[in-house]
Amino acid sequence: MDLTGNSGVDDTPAELAARAEEAARALYLRTSSTVDADSLASAGEMHEVLGSLKLVVESITRCLPELGIWLEERLWTGTLGGSTPAAAGYDELTESIFEVTSALSRAHRMSSALGRELQVAQAASVDLAKQ
Repeated sequence: MDLTGNSGVDDTPAELAARAEEAARALYLRTSSTVDADSLASAGEMHEVLGSLKLVVESITRCLPELGIWLEERLWTGTLGGSTPAAAGYDELTESIFEVTSALSRAHRMSSALGRELQVAQAASVDLAKQ
């Protein structure tokens, strides 16, 4: 996905995430040979795919804390969950935000580990790519 210049930058975060999901699904179909198309052409291409996936995971890892920060900022500014939530509504809202940010924190840790493992896989595939 080329994001040089303004290409794709004007898309909303939801649109960009949807495009990433479409690309991941297409990649799965290509690597699993479930479509009538060429799969991986070589070990060198697999090495390239691993490198790109590592970068995708690193980018996702950077986004996750930002989503939690966005939620917390909206809570503190009163722009989340209505303009004047009742006390019970506010308690439910803060509990939901806590659950979301906790899950995002766990996802951040797991995606960091996934990025490291993809780095290991890519480094281990260097010799295969040379053949």
